[in-house]
Amino acid sequence: MLKREHKVSNISSEAIFAIPAMKPARVVSAIIFCLCLIISDIRYDAASYLRSYSKDILTPISFMIGLPQEFFSYATNIFSSKTKLDERIDRLEEENLKLKTANQYTQMLSSELSKLNKLWSSTDIDHQDLIISKKTFLSSNFYQPLLALDMELGKTIKKNNAVLSDEGLVGRVENVGIASVDVMLIQDIRSSIPVVSEESSLHAVLQGKGLDRKGELKFIKKTASFSEGELLFTSGLGDIFPEGLQVGRISSIQDLTDSEFLKIEVSLFSSPIDNDYFLITTNE
Repeated sequence: MLKREHKVSNISSEAIFAIPAMKPARVVSAIIFCLCLIISDIRYDAASYLRSYSKDILTPISFMIGLPQEFFSYATNIFSSKTKLDERIDRLEEENLKLKTANQYTQMLSSELSKLNKLWSSTDIDHQDLIISKKTFLSSNFYQPLLALDMELGKTIKKNNAVLSDEGLVGRVENVGIASVDVMLIQDIRSSIPVVSEESSLHAVLQGKGLDRKGELKFIKKTASFSEGELLFTSGLGDIFPEGLQVGRISSIQDLTDSEFLKIEVSLFSSPIDNDYFLITTNE
């Protein structure tokens, strides 16, 4: 068997990654160019001009490069601002609703206070003998309406104590409970109130005819000199109602041929429907 010859690569002694030497012409050219730059900069300040021109050239390029980022930041701020604005609008609407509610409540309190002041100053009775009470119930019974008022615990209220509004007499206490009282109204058909007229000073008895109806003076002889438009006040007879409480006004006087008495109708001033607060007398 013949021996085969093996091929062997020739390996040179030069470094594989060595940088080739620069040619002398290039070195001389580089030195001359650098010297020209140095001389031009020293003599003509060329570096400042080059720096200015390069800045003018690079500024638009830099702006174009940063434009996408600026646009992204602007869009993000817009959406973020809109979200914050919506949240602020929601908070302001909530605050506005709270203010409206508080304003309505304040107006209601102001109205209630005005009514109480008007009620409190509507009578000449000593305020120590009066209790302010609020309406809790009014029955729908037309001929015998019943008014229920709340009563503060510890207050002494007795049966037949007068009940007043800012317009005059309302009725009298009929029943006394633990925390409420029942009131017989002057409109009740069972109600009879001794009254006296303002001008003629004539006495009579006023009887109720039902809720929202006019009262009537009973058993008035045709010789009596009552006149239409006359005011009627409590006379104090019977020791039930205090004297001088306003009750109503004579609205009509009829001389009926088939009756020996005059038919005198009275418009009652006080209505439990239109009032929420009342005064109850406590003196014996």
